[in-house]
Amino acid sequence: MSHKQLAVSLAYTSRTMVLELNNALADCFRPLNLTCVQAEALLALKPIEPATLTELSEHLVAESGHPSRLVSRLVQRGLIERSPSPSDGRANLLHLTEHGRELAQQAEAARKPLIDIVKRNNPEEIERLLAVMRSLSSDLKLYSSQN
Repeated sequence: MSHKQLAVSLAYTSRTMVLELNNALADCFRPLNLTCVQAEALLALKPIEPATLTELSEHLVAESGHPSRLVSRLVQRGLIERSPSPSDGRANLLHLTEHGRELAQQAEAARKPLIDIVKRNNPEEIERLLAVMRSLSSDLKLYSSQN
């Protein structure tokens, strides 16, 4: 395949895979009354709590400003609590509530079938694929920042 054909095929396959993955994740999390981004936030916060919004944002794939609104919705639902940071009076620390922790565990269990699909592949091949994807992502970010 030519470089042009590879680039077009990669773009199409990537978009298709993201769409299929998002649909599968939505199906997993729907019974928990969670969106994909809400489940992602609970799962990301669980191992790093207590965390600031900035720290949590580093673990999310989200637009600028979106994590703040996302956390506010999760606070309103009683899944996350904010408490003042003892070391920085301007910052809040985020903690999962008991209900939030339970939902994070359920979300983790709900996505297990999708993880099992990935497990069907050779781990070394997945690692090589991830390395190529990260490199391309970095190059695309650089391209976007220059244009």
